[in-house]
Amino acid sequence: MKGNFCIAIVGRPNVGKSRLFNRLVGSRQAIVHDQVGVTRDILCGNLPNGVNLLDTGGIGLEKHDQHTPQCIAHAVEEQANFAIAMADLILVVFDGQCGITAIDLDIVAVLRKTGKSILPIVNKVDNDRMAGRIDEFFSLGLKEDPIAISAEHDRGIDQLMEKMERFTPRELGERSNDVPLSIAFIGAPNVGKSSIANALLKSPRMIVSDVAGTTRDNVSQKMTVTDQGGGQRTISIVDTAGLRAFGKMDSSVEYFSSVRARSALNGADVVFLLLDAGRGLTKYDKKIAQEVWDSGKSLAVIVNKLDAVEMAMMHGAMEGGDDLQDFRKNFEHGVHNSLFRWIALPVLFVSAKNGTHVEKIIPLAFQLHERAQQKIPTGPLNRFFSECIEKKSPSQRGSGKRAFKIFYALQTGTSPITIRIYCNQKKCLDSDYETYLRNCLIRQFQLHGCPLRIDLRERRTDQMG
Repeated sequence: MKGNFCIAIVGRPNVGKSRLFNRLVGSRQAIVHDQVGVTRDILCGNLPNGVNLLDTGGIGLEKHDQHTPQCIAHAVEEQANFAIAMADLILVVFDGQCGITAIDLDIVAVLRKTGKSILPIVNKVDNDRMAGRIDEFFSLGLKEDPIAISAEHDRGIDQLMEKMERFTPRELGERSNDVPLSIAFIGAPNVGKSSIANALLKSPRMIVSDVAGTTRDNVSQKMTVTDQGGGQRTISIVDTAGLRAFGKMDSSVEYFSSVRARSALNGADVVFLLLDAGRGLTKYDKKIAQEVWDSGKSLAVIVNKLDAVEMAMMHGAMEGGDDLQDFRKNFEHGVHNSLFRWIALPVLFVSAKNGTHVEKIIPLAFQLHERAQQKIPTGPLNRFFSECIEKKSPSQRGSGKRAFKIFYALQTGTSPITIRIYCNQKKCLDSDYETYLRNCLIRQFQLHGCPLRIDLRERRTDQMG
C-alpha cells in the first residue's frame, strides 16, 4: 500500500460503510449485514484507477453495542485509526435516515484534527423524497459539501466517484504487473490465523482476541518479500474467518463468514491449514483439509501455539511425547495418517506468540507454488511408470482376470498437476495400486503438498497403432 493513493471509509457502526465499499470496488468483498459490528478488521480493495480503498469497522462500537466485548471494540477503533493515518482522503459516512448523532459529531471532531481531505457521505437516501434529509449535514461545517447516496440502490455513486477523482493524483505511476502470490490461512476458530498473519506482516493489521470468531471476513494485505531466487515478489496474505460445521453456527453472520472463508480458496495459490498444537487434529480439520485438496490448491499444515505446548511440558501437563522433538514427531505422524493415504503433507510447527519458525512460512509457500507449477517431460514420465510397474505389478481383476495396463502417459495441467494415463480398462485399477502410483509420483517428482489429479482414459490395444 505504501506509495499508492489511499482512501479510507469511516463512520459509526451500521451506516453502510461495507455496502459502499462493495459498490465502489465492484464486488462483494465485504460481508453486509444489519447486525452491528460485523466489520472488524480493515478490508482492502482496489478501485479501477489503482487507488487503494479501505473499509473499517464502526467507530464508537462499544457505545453503540454493549454486547460486543470491550477488547474487540477497542481493537476495531484502533484499526479505524490506523486506516485514517494511512489515508490521503477520508470518506466519512452518515446515516441519512437517522440524522446526525452524538457519535457522528465525535468522529467529525477527530477527523478535523488530522488535517486531511474529508468527503462527507450521507447514505441511505434511497429516493428523491428523501433528498431533503441531506440539508442537516451542512451544519457539520466541513469544507466539502455532503453527497447524498444510496449504496444499496446505486444512487449517487457516479457523482461520488467523480468527486473522488478530483482528489486523486492524475499520475499514480505505472501499476505493477507483478501478480501477487496469494496465501490463505484457514482453519477452526481461535487457532491463531490472525496472529500468524500479523507476525508475517510485522504489524497488528488483523485483530487478535481470545474471543472465538473475532475475524468475520476475509482480510487481505499485500507485502513485498525476497523469493528463493533473490528477486522481489509481492505476496497477498489472506486471513479468513474460523470455520465451523454449518449446523453449529450461532448466527447468519457466522454462516456468511464461513461461506466467504471457503470462497477465499478459489483465489488462493497456497493454503495453510492451521491447527492448535494443544488440541490436535479434529474431525472437522480433516473435512477442511479435504475441501482444500478437492479445490486443487497446494496445501500445508501449520501447527501453532508451540509455546503453550513447551510450557505445558515444563509443568508435566502435556501428553504426546517425552520432549518437544518427540511431540512433533508423534503429531506429524498423526497428521499424515489421518489426512490422506497417498501424500505426506508438509507440517510446520510455529509459535505466532514468540515468533518461533514463523519465518519459514513464506519460503514454504514459494516452494509449494513452484512444485504445483512444474512440468514433467513426457519421456521421463513414461519411463517412470514402466519402472513402477516393473517393481510392483498390478493385480488381475474382474471376471476376465485382467491386469491394469498403462499404454501412455503425459501431463496435461498444473495447479493441480494433472496426469493423463491411457490405459486398457479403468476398472482394472484398484484403489491400493492407485495409491501406490500416486505415492511413487509424489516421491519421484517432489510433489509433497501439491494436489495430483489422475485422468484415466481407456484405450484398447488395437487403437494404439
